[in-house]
Amino acid sequence: MELEGQVAIVTGPAKGLGKAIAERCFAEGAKVALWDIEFNGASEVASKLDPTGTRAKAYSVDITDEEAVEEAIKETVSDFNQVDLLVNNAGISLHKPIDEMTLEVFERVMRVNVTGTFLCCRAVTPIMKEQKRGKIVNIASLAARTGRPGVGVNYAASKGAVVSITQTLARELGPHGIYVNCICPGPILTEQTRQYPPEVFASWNVGRAIIKDGLPEDVADAVVFLASDKSAWITGVTLDVNGGILMR
Repeated sequence: MELEGQVAIVTGPAKGLGKAIAERCFAEGAKVALWDIEFNGASEVASKLDPTGTRAKAYSVDITDEEAVEEAIKETVSDFNQVDLLVNNAGISLHKPIDEMTLEVFERVMRVNVTGTFLCCRAVTPIMKEQKRGKIVNIASLAARTGRPGVGVNYAASKGAVVSITQTLARELGPHGIYVNCICPGPILTEQTRQYPPEVFASWNVGRAIIKDGLPEDVADAVVFLASDKSAWITGVTLDVNGGILMR
């Protein structure tokens, strides 16, 4: 029970990576606040984890909306009294070649993936400072590290910004006992990626050292490590979880 007694906020937990992360945090003993604009999906996950709503609760949150994020943090603290872990998982990818990409599409991805991460980090910071402890784990992407096929310049740029946010906040918040780390997943089999033809998914994995496909649970395991006491001297790190596609 690596997270016994902790309260974790997970954004985007209605499906995919976020769902696996929320489930794993709960299994490791944490109480979980599930923040998602897809409230019905988040509610379904929360109900399966804890039908009583005392250890897992869904909140309707658009992370690009400043007021919505501030209201959600107030409700979460009211319900759970503390916040020990924030996992910034919510994100979108709207891929187009650059000569077909509109400014609206570019800015939409940046707003969710970058502004949303900023607003959520800002919301938990005063609480974690008062507690003199806290962990923030940001989910970026292999796309931030290399020009991966299948993603647009908007997505790659947004995830690169998440890496930079991580490093800057690690230095800024470290003196307050707050750790900030980042995970860059490679291609992961989720509801979304399973919609692509197998040969397309395989093309994203060219050069992979480990044969098995990446699963949401692989990322969830990395989150738990960074959220636990086993990472007590690790901050500002970008952890590649990609089966060896990229090695640094």
